Formats: sequence, structure tokens, C-alpha cells
Amino acid sequence: QMNTASRMESTGSPNRIQISQDTADLLKDAGKEDWYVPREDRVQAKGKGLLSTYFLTLSNVSQGSDTADTCLTESSLGDTRHSRHSQISGCSSTNGRSISCGQEKRRRSTDWTVEVLASALRGIVARRQARNIKSSAPKLLEKLEKTSIAHDGSKIVIDEVSTYVPLPSYDDADMGLETSHIALDPKVMAQLREYVKIIASLYNQDNPFHNFDHANHVVMSVNKLLSRINAPDLYGDEEALYRHTFGITSDPLTWFSVIFSALIHDVDHSGVPNTQLLKEGSPLADLYFKKSVAEQNSFDVAWDILMEDGFVDLRRTIYSTTGEFKRFRQLVINTVLATDIMDKDLKQLRNQRWDAAFDGAGEEVDEEMMDEFDLQKQIQLKASIVIEHLIQASDVAHTMQHWHIYRKWNERFFNECYVAYSEGRAEKNPALTWYEGEIGFFDFYIIPLAKKLKDCGVFGVSSDEYLSYAQSNRDEWEQRGEKIVQEMTRKARERLKRTRRGSVGSTGKGSRAPRRNSLGRRGSNN
Repeated sequence: QMNTASRMESTGSPNRIQISQDTADLLKDAGKEDWYVPREDRVQAKGKGLLSTYFLTLSNVSQGSDTADTCLTESSLGDTRHSRHSQISGCSSTNGRSISCGQEKRRRSTDWTVEVLASALRGIVARRQARNIKSSAPKLLEKLEKTSIAHDGSKIVIDEVSTYVPLPSYDDADMGLETSHIALDPKVMAQLREYVKIIASLYNQDNPFHNFDHANHVVMSVNKLLSRINAPDLYGDEEALYRHTFGITSDPLTWFSVIFSALIHDVDHSGVPNTQLLKEGSPLADLYFKKSVAEQNSFDVAWDILMEDGFVDLRRTIYSTTGEFKRFRQLVINTVLATDIMDKDLKQLRNQRWDAAFDGAGEEVDEEMMDEFDLQKQIQLKASIVIEHLIQASDVAHTMQHWHIYRKWNERFFNECYVAYSEGRAEKNPALTWYEGEIGFFDFYIIPLAKKLKDCGVFGVSSDEYLSYAQSNRDEWEQRGEKIVQEMTRKARERLKRTRRGSVGSTGKGSRAPRRNSLGRRGSNN
């Protein structure tokens, strides 16, 4: 901790307070994610490698938190007082109309996500400069992009899932990349912001769980786990550090791709699982041959938008060569599809990869018996496994965090399942099996997943932290879960009654904006 504190002190900025990832996590858990912004570059700390740090936004913190969740309208306060309140609460107004706290929260989440992605983009640019990478001919990239959105039925997303992703081999130039001097083109930043805003708008906020808040929570967890990949004992031996962390920490494109995947992984989610989409005969189920329907759709929706003409400058910053394009696409496909934990074929493939990399017993394969080619392949295989487990853990990160965080997201998921049941989109009342189901989920998925994070050997104390919280939440749920389910059910019924009373006399089916589907048409995946 002394090394971390020392480096944060020596790398700080005038009149700004720099905080660690742990402090940022505590603020996030307390609902104060608007109190800080990511630092543009990462800090090198002895024995810990590169660390992600943040700066406090003092204008928000200094006003206190007693009004942080309150919104007022301009009609109730004068212009000056409302302007001051907007700074305090995070809510604002435009042309005399108040913006809801929900909208303002989404705006803050969007801004935070943009900054995290922008930080990784600066690393991508810095790496190109360090390696003196020359861009591919524009026509070659345009041809690849056009082919990637053909949707001619000959190949679907799941067909492109690979055993491993070919990450770059070790290069001294990649170590300790300095990004403070990198200034992204304003057009790139504008396009990045617009892209994130569009993705946020395509999340169905009527879903209690699978909405943009969930996507943002997953992005937070992914960013945290990526920043925790280190090997303190190997500080100073850059090549050994590269091999121990499987090249992930030295490749900014990998960072960007995994965070990008977290952002898009549930976009256009309909609020019901793949099994229900198949039962309902959803057109998307036929389009994706009844395999990983929601996940493939989310990828296609997000990818097709990225390929639009308005994001060409952003794309040329993400990738400037055909190799970078292929690696970016492969990383995103593998990462998004890894969030489908129910598909048996994908699960079998993941288990086979784990066995090939860790010899089926959590023990690393003897690398001294390999030549350089096989060793690089093994490193890439392990990197792919780490990324898969990282996104899977982040997708259910609430189960491995503080009890109150687990409870909040667990109830949101319960509400989503209860709504589906009340609308005839689920056969069974979730209240009947929720208590036992959560125990089984912890015993057969969450805790084994947390143990695999530890067995990967790259997350340091974070893997112990995740496992400890998972076991603690499981024990707490076993003691209190039955009464909690009763209370959640009561509240869900009351909410449903209020919703139905409010809809009496309503004509039409709502005013929610139509969403894009994977074919680029407007529509819903229901």
C-alpha cells in the first residue's frame, strides 16, 4: 500500500485529489459514481504494475450528499437556486424543463463509460506510435467492414467463436506505455460519445435488470478486474510479467475490446431468457439457429451501428490495420458470447480450453517443455480463458460484492422474472423456486467461478475478495433468503397492481421508441 500511495502522490495533478481503484469502488457501491472520473493514463507502482486511478470531481463532493438523490423543478425555485441545485444533485434542466434523476444518472454513466473507453483508446494510439505500426490501405479496411455486416445467412456470429484470440507477442515497446501526451481527435471523442449514447438508448430501461444500469455495472467490474491483473513479484522483469499476465496488461486493444464488450453485451435484451425466445418462436431464434439468440443479437446490433458512416473516425482509431480489425472483432465476439452460460456446446468448449491450459486440475502446463511458437499459443489460450472468466464474473458481479449490492441486483432480477411471469412469458412463478435456486446458483456456478478466478493466478487479492463475498452472500442468503423472497413477492405484486391501475383507460401500447434489431431494421426482439 505504501508503494501505491507514494506513486499516487508523485503522479498527482495540481488542485486535484487522486484516488485508488478501491476507493472508487467504495464510492460506486455507495451510489456516488458521479464523484469521480477516470484518470486518462495509468500509474506505474512498484510491485503492482500499471494501476487505474481516478480524480475526484470536487464540485459534486463539496456540496455534500444529503440532496444527492433529489430533483427539483425550475417552477419551484428561481433560476439561480435551481442552477445551484443542479450542481448539488446531479439533476439539470434544459430550456426551463427539469431532467429526471434517472436521465441524469444515465448521462453520468454514459460520460464515465466514454472516459474509460477513451483511456483505452489513448493506449491503442500510444502502442501504435511505440511500435511504429503503419495503417492498412483504407479500401482493405472498408472491404472487411462491408463483409462483416453482410448478414447473408451463410454465417452467424457464433460460427466465429474461436478457441483462442491471437494477442500480440512480447515487445519491449509495449511496456510502460505513456499516454499523457496522447490527445484524441475531437471528432473521435464526439463519435465515441454518440456511439455510447446510442447503445445506452437501445437498452430497454423498462427491464428491471437487463438495462443500461446493468451494462454500466458490468463495465465497472471489468475495468476493476483488468486493473487488478498484475504480478508484484515480477516487477522489473517485463517479459516475465508479460508471460504471467498472458499479455493482457500490455495490449490496450484487448482492454478496449473487453470493456466495449461489457458495454454492448445485453443491448436490445427483451427481458426474457433465450429459452423463452425459442418457445415464443421469435424471428431472432430462427435467424440465429436457436443458439445464443440474445447474445448474437446484441453483438450484431452494436456492431452494425459501429460500422455506420458516422463512426468512421472512431473505427480508424480502434483499428488501423486489417490485423487489428480481425483481432478486435474476434475479441468482442468471444467475450460477448461467453456471457451465454446456458449453451451446452459453448460450455463444453470453455471446459476444453480450461483443461488444455491448466491441465484440468488448476495446475499450469509445463512451459519449459514448449518451443517459442507453442509457448505463445499457450499464452494466448490462457489470455482467452482469463477474459472469458473476467466477463462472466463481471456479468454476475453483484453476487461477489457487498451484501446490500447483491440484494439490490437480486431483487431487480427477481422483478424482471416476475414481470415476465405476470405477462405470460414464463411458465413458473419465480417466487416458488427463487430461494432454492439462488443457493444452487451459488453452489454450482458462482462459487466455482470465483475459485477459477483464483486459479487463473493473475487477479491477486481480488480473486480472494470475490470468493469471500460469494461465500458470505451465499451463507447470508441461506439464513435470510426465505423471508426476503416473501417480501420481494409482496412488493412485486403491489407494483404490478399499481401498474395495471395506471394503465386503465390507456389507448395504444406505449410510447417507447422502437429499437434496432440485428438486421438493421427497426423493431423488437420479442
